[in-house]
Amino acid sequence: MAGPGRRIEIKGSKIIFDVDGKESSASLREGSLGLSTLPKLSPEDGGEQVEALANLFASFRVFDVDVAAARRPSTQPLSPRFDNNAANLAAFLAYVANHHPDRFAALVADARRFIPGLEDLDFETIGGAGEGTVLTLIERGLPGSTTLQEASYGSIRALALLALLYDPAPPRLTCIEEIDHGLHPHVLDRLVELLREASERTQFLIATHSPPLVNRLRPAEPIVCERGEDAASRIPAIEPELVRQMEAELHGEIAEDQASLLVAPMARPRRRTSVGDRDLVVSLPAGGEGGTAFLAPTRRLRWP
Repeated sequence: MAGPGRRIEIKGSKIIFDVDGKESSASLREGSLGLSTLPKLSPEDGGEQVEALANLFASFRVFDVDVAAARRPSTQPLSPRFDNNAANLAAFLAYVANHHPDRFAALVADARRFIPGLEDLDFETIGGAGEGTVLTLIERGLPGSTTLQEASYGSIRALALLALLYDPAPPRLTCIEEIDHGLHPHVLDRLVELLREASERTQFLIATHSPPLVNRLRPAEPIVCERGEDAASRIPAIEPELVRQMEAELHGEIAEDQASLLVAPMARPRRRTSVGDRDLVVSLPAGGEGGTAFLAPTRRLRWP
């Protein structure tokens, strides 16, 4: 760990301190891990800064919806923090509805776009050893309401993603894999808009295998990454300026010749593509300065 005039380094069983060129050391206890020991250092040795850095990394969210867990009733009536697997989906949305009604109203409006036939979301308090919450969907043409246990896989994923994007107190970084999984292609435009809006308050790192999703990005947003013959990733595999130049020429198509991979954002592709094993990571940084996309293919795009 380095800072102004200070460097902390772990070598074997020793912690080496270098402060303004003056070196000292301390020993680790046998069986101790350096990363667990560093936050216990004195403030003079940088313990406070190490702890702050550790807390920062611990606050990052790796979001992976567990649909089976999200279906279950939440074991608490309200939850101000959204679980990384969406297990407390009902309690978190109940919290947003109670404490951020305007934000919840906007979430419901988007949920109607994402879930065909949805009219409203409602909550039921359940008893037992302690109060809990059940989230129900009011759907057009259906008598009564639909609980999450009865809702479709895609409906639960859509609600979980919207809960994430409307989180009033998000962490500094949220990582999501296959964000468009289970979503209808017609909602991708709105999904990208919501990501841009949410990235004013936090940063997203998103993985997808969906060319239609990256085609909705702005020319300045993608960065292309490709796996080389030596298995090392090349970032960027194509210079961002070249991607911007291609946008005008390709009118939004994703295409490739024998020499290079071409990604042109924002418009719909006019031809179908078949994508092999590859990852596309879209990063939308906080502050609204635009995002980035990393494409790490192990195969080439193929035209049918």
